[in-house]
Amino acid sequence: MRVKAILAVLRKDLIETRREKMVLFWIFVFPVMWLLLLGGIWGSESPPVTVDVGVVYANGGNVVGIMENATFEGSHLFDVTVYSSEMEGLKALKEGRIKALMVFPRGFEENLTTGKQAKIEVYFDKSDPQEYQIVRGIVVSFFSRLSKEIRERQLQYIPPGHYNLSAKEIMAYIKASGEPIALEERAVSREAPSPIKFYVISFMGIQFLFATMLSISGSVFEEMEKGTLRRVAASPATPWDFLVGKMLSTIITIGVSIFVGIGFAKVVFGETVFPSLFGWAFILTAATFSMGLGLAIGMSTGSARATNALVNLIAMPLLFLAGIVIPESVLPGWARPIVNYFPLGRALKDLRLLELYHRPPIELLPDLALLGLTALATLLFAVVLYGWRVKRLD
Repeated sequence: MRVKAILAVLRKDLIETRREKMVLFWIFVFPVMWLLLLGGIWGSESPPVTVDVGVVYANGGNVVGIMENATFEGSHLFDVTVYSSEMEGLKALKEGRIKALMVFPRGFEENLTTGKQAKIEVYFDKSDPQEYQIVRGIVVSFFSRLSKEIRERQLQYIPPGHYNLSAKEIMAYIKASGEPIALEERAVSREAPSPIKFYVISFMGIQFLFATMLSISGSVFEEMEKGTLRRVAASPATPWDFLVGKMLSTIITIGVSIFVGIGFAKVVFGETVFPSLFGWAFILTAATFSMGLGLAIGMSTGSARATNALVNLIAMPLLFLAGIVIPESVLPGWARPIVNYFPLGRALKDLRLLELYHRPPIELLPDLALLGLTALATLLFAVVLYGWRVKRLD
């Protein structure tokens, strides 16, 4: 064994590694990105959460007012929506608009002000066990604290005099002194989507985010480096024919992959999600946005290897932060705007609302229209960069 030869091979590999942008990404960027990503999601204390709740009350407006103004560490505990009937509130809960519904019965405030126990019916959606525990914990903690405050004030005001109370009335007052406000928990009857269905939608998100972006960006620039576009220019075809063909082939291959995933889930796990026509509209529009973004990245970097590194740098964090592989309820507060406002995150959220929670398509139409405009603008920008890059080949 010759040490000199070993050192020569080592030196050669290290020099080549320094030139490989993709290898440098996995050595230096990926560890930092991974730790920042997971540390940001699970490595710190959770920020205060604001819970969307609905209320229905004949009386109880004072308590509702306290709920609206309750804060913790500068954030409101509740975002309160008032409904005119219990049926209307339950409909909103089943559609996922609110996380809990509180029904204040008649006589609530009268019982509270006369020292008797006041009851509230609270409906929770248990389809997401983790989110249910968070919401329930906040609601129960709030009313436990409020009950303590009410009990202390009641004990401070004991008017003088003699009382002629029955044993039943005495028991009622004793019960109320321990728990002035009692929560009676109810659960809505809604079919909870299974984890398999959730992750079938997640797989679709991975395809129209990660796979589509990487496929179009890498393949177009790779063909440029091979000289394919120069040969196209010498033929009756044009570079634009080449681009359209590449985009169509990307959509078809991604579509086939989605069908394979749908079928595999059905065969192996016995259940799957087959999108409706409106769902496919979301998928195709999101894929168009992803293709535009990937093409723009590829045309900007000037290198297939640099393109792969940059696409990985953008797409991999989004797999987590856009709610694709991690439920939105688990994400920290700073990451949730990505789910709601980044086009691909919003598209996947709407796809889940449509296919898993059966939200009416008409309600999601504005989101689809906005996604379509964003996809068109991104694609036009990418096409301009593509034209600029093609001219530089001449």
